[in-house]
Amino acid sequence: MYVNSRAEKKVMDILLHKNIEAYVPIVKIMKQWSDRKKLVEIPLFNGYVFVNILNSQKDEVLQTKGVVNFVRHIGKIAVIREVEIERLKQIVSLGYYLEAEVTNKKYNKGERIRILSGPLKNIEGFVLHNNNEQFIEVLLESIGYCIKVKLPQGIIESVNI
Repeated sequence: MYVNSRAEKKVMDILLHKNIEAYVPIVKIMKQWSDRKKLVEIPLFNGYVFVNILNSQKDEVLQTKGVVNFVRHIGKIAVIREVEIERLKQIVSLGYYLEAEVTNKKYNKGERIRILSGPLKNIEGFVLHNNNEQFIEVLLESIGYCIKVKLPQGIIESVNI
């Protein structure tokens, strides 16, 4: 769902206090100010909180301070598959370098890859070249966001569709 700017953690805490399952992926980044550097925790997706609710809980969620509305896709409330949330939780918990960006990309055959080893073994995604570095890109199709994880080329293989 959409929430007010910079209210992701507060909204999640309120929902959890109401016994509503809520999740905000938090990543640590190094912020640079003119006088110092500091490691800070920020939401991976600005303005989003993921919830797992029953239809009967919709009104209660919408009445929560800081909640704007549910994300809609083709006129219906967007639904994220459980496997996408679990994949996101796994990637965030491992502490890989992450970036999130909105995408409308259409992927061509041959760009799909699978991770061969390590904690993300067998997860499939898409390759993205960025400044001569290799990234695995995991697409959260339900909301049109991409998660990019920096991985070495040696642990990925092409997946023929």
